[in-house]
Amino acid sequence: MSSNDPPRPAFASWDSYSSFARRVRFSSRYILSVDDRSFLDTVVATIRDRDVTLKKDMILYRAQRGIDVQDRQDDEGNWIGEDYWGYGAARMKPLPDRAQAGRANPTGIPVLYVGSTIETAISEVRPWIGAELSVAWCRLLRPLRTLDLSRGHGKSSFFGPIFKHLTGGRAPTQEEIETAVWTDIDNAFSQPVTQTDDRADYAPTQILAELFRSAGYDAIGYKSHFGDRKDRGGFNIAIFDPAAVEIASCAPFRVTSIKVEAEQFENAWEKRTED
Repeated sequence: MSSNDPPRPAFASWDSYSSFARRVRFSSRYILSVDDRSFLDTVVATIRDRDVTLKKDMILYRAQRGIDVQDRQDDEGNWIGEDYWGYGAARMKPLPDRAQAGRANPTGIPVLYVGSTIETAISEVRPWIGAELSVAWCRLLRPLRTLDLSRGHGKSSFFGPIFKHLTGGRAPTQEEIETAVWTDIDNAFSQPVTQTDDRADYAPTQILAELFRSAGYDAIGYKSHFGDRKDRGGFNIAIFDPAAVEIASCAPFRVTSIKVEAEQFENAWEKRTED
């Protein structure tokens, strides 16, 4: 099979997402090829058992860098100190006409990014020790149909049946190919993208987010590679309509500690002794 086939539905290959991502990053983003349109149709056709309903009045959390500082005065107008507050409600939502590009939205189209825990929300702004943040309690004003994109988090589409096939084993089944593609999609939404990276890195997930929105979803939920191990249960949630959320409260926070974990991923060079 050389192309994706949504009526069946079936992906063309276990790396269909990777091929799509490369094309929309580096070749053609706004006028999609037949293969890319077919891939997106197949994505929608293969959504299975991923619906989650976030209930009305559920509390989620959103963090922003910075806080409000107000002078405190006595009855005679003398300065006696400062009061610290979380940002106001309007500041804790994206600007309707000037939203910055994100994992699930292009520039100018606002999406509200929140976390299921305070730790998850804070980790996503990537602060350092001593950083002062505003953290808002966000109340859902209505139920939200949410697509769960967390199933493949931390897994690899390459190992298992795909690896065996590439090393001379049997061809993967369509079910195994489908699992591999969705694993790549899940990981694409959780993969870190730094502030200095080219915004083209966002293009594949932005297109998929609009696809999911057009398919009737109010939000998408995905895991994050940021955060402490104790917060592995936290989720990030991108809500397509910021008006579906009320900022109920907001408080100032200061980051007191961060645990950094790293692993060597290539060989080290070594200085050679002169003969």
